[in-house]
Amino acid sequence: MDRRTLLAVALCFLIFMGWQKYYIEPRMPHATAVTQTAPQTGEAPTATQAVTAGRPDTAQNAANISNPATLSTAPAVKSGTPAAPFESRSIKVSTGTALIGNGPKIFTGWDLTSYRLGLAPETAAVDMKSTTNLDTEGEVLFDHPELAYLSSVAPQNFVVNGNTVTWTYEDDKVKLVREITSNENQPYVDLKITADFKKVRANYMFVSLGTQGVKDEHEAADRNFMYWTNQSVEKVHVKDLKLQEVATPVKWIGATTRYFVMTLVNQAPTEPRALIQPSNEIAGKISLVYPISGTTITVPLRAYFGPKEINLLRSVDPTLDHTVDFGWFTIFAYPLLRLMKWLYGIFGNYGVAIILLTVLIKLLTYPLTYKSMKSMKKMAALQPQLAKLKEKYKDDKEALNREMLTLMRGKGYNPIAGCLPIIIQMPVFFALYRVLYSSIELYHAPFAFWIMDLSYKDPFYVTPVLLSATMFLQQKLTPTTATDPAQQKMMQFMPLIFGGFMISLPSGLTLYMLVNAIMSILQQLFLNKRLDGGASVPSTARAK
Repeated sequence: MDRRTLLAVALCFLIFMGWQKYYIEPRMPHATAVTQTAPQTGEAPTATQAVTAGRPDTAQNAANISNPATLSTAPAVKSGTPAAPFESRSIKVSTGTALIGNGPKIFTGWDLTSYRLGLAPETAAVDMKSTTNLDTEGEVLFDHPELAYLSSVAPQNFVVNGNTVTWTYEDDKVKLVREITSNENQPYVDLKITADFKKVRANYMFVSLGTQGVKDEHEAADRNFMYWTNQSVEKVHVKDLKLQEVATPVKWIGATTRYFVMTLVNQAPTEPRALIQPSNEIAGKISLVYPISGTTITVPLRAYFGPKEINLLRSVDPTLDHTVDFGWFTIFAYPLLRLMKWLYGIFGNYGVAIILLTVLIKLLTYPLTYKSMKSMKKMAALQPQLAKLKEKYKDDKEALNREMLTLMRGKGYNPIAGCLPIIIQMPVFFALYRVLYSSIELYHAPFAFWIMDLSYKDPFYVTPVLLSATMFLQQKLTPTTATDPAQQKMMQFMPLIFGGFMISLPSGLTLYMLVNAIMSILQQLFLNKRLDGGASVPSTARAK
């Protein structure tokens, strides 16, 4: 391709990466804004009305529903009741260990023994809470203030029977039972929650997950709430949180980072709604909301806290793989991911798999590259005549465009023929970018030499520097139709811009860009020799 086309493609790629990294603003078309309208007499309030309508028996705002114990009307726990000593039990799943305690939270932790914080075998396993800053505890809440104390109670019975943990609390108002069952061959646990109401009855039960405060902008960029409704996934970025009730039935809810996710999947016949609540500017919670119509409610759920690995997610629920965000290019991303994993299965190194995958894609797209280059060569040969036309008709743009089109047609050059092959290739390259940016397979995956983690930036910035140098060399070998000094100046700085942009991105992604640039140079040299017998591009077709 000529330098003008290269500039256009490079700018598109930079805009795409910038959009993905800095300006993803997911919207919630199925979420309704919270209103302050009180329910009609005798009608149960909606979930959001239970939060905001100012009813005396509900939380006064989102913060209160997040922490019912703060309600001024909540009854105090009996002062003479001593706190039970804390106990914790572990049950095994295929990815690690789920920890359940005798406190009010559903879980006390979730350790992924299959994933470590470093490459050495002795390094600690990934703790979902401390590693991801997701609030992995989970909780069960009710909208009635006389049940607010349930957010801080300890069970009277805390029993482990094989792979099942039963948590039971009972008093004169309610009996609350949580039963958690695991299977060592599955990555999830089954959770059953039962509430029997005696003196008071709530209108809603909330089963919640949340996020903690993030440390920096980069960490916040990949933090989202997700839910499945109307046969599609919806996403809310942590910075866009506001009190919202999802107006359609929801199958599952989740909170995600780039590589990990925690989800609650509804298993009841009737699908609940969802409620999203901000805690502050960078944290909040998402809840499954179950209406309560009688004195007893039983809710079966499936909980998965773990890596965003496609097969694991699908084993929990067929739709849960949508928590892996490949953006607009999912249709291309899945085959590329499968191919990369297949290459890894052969060579045992994801760095080698990335290199071979990039080479393979460049070879498969070679016919398109050849057509584009052939068209650009024709355009380069026309540059002297086009320059004369621009000088002749410099004061008449309409005549200039007409004469240029006549000249191109007469020489058999079609401008679209040069750009179309490149445009066709772009979705594949963008999809591969998303695969390398988001795939858990690269988490702590070593390559060679100084690159010991393909999910982390190059620690010595060698590959970004090599990328800039390679792109600069590629420019020197590429014919250009650009005569505008501003465009030529932009092209000169493009390698530096690309290299600078890649400094903070995963080294696996930078490796792909570097190999792609090297392959482009090799193809350029080969095509130059094939198309014109090794003759150099006319000097008038090169940037001065």
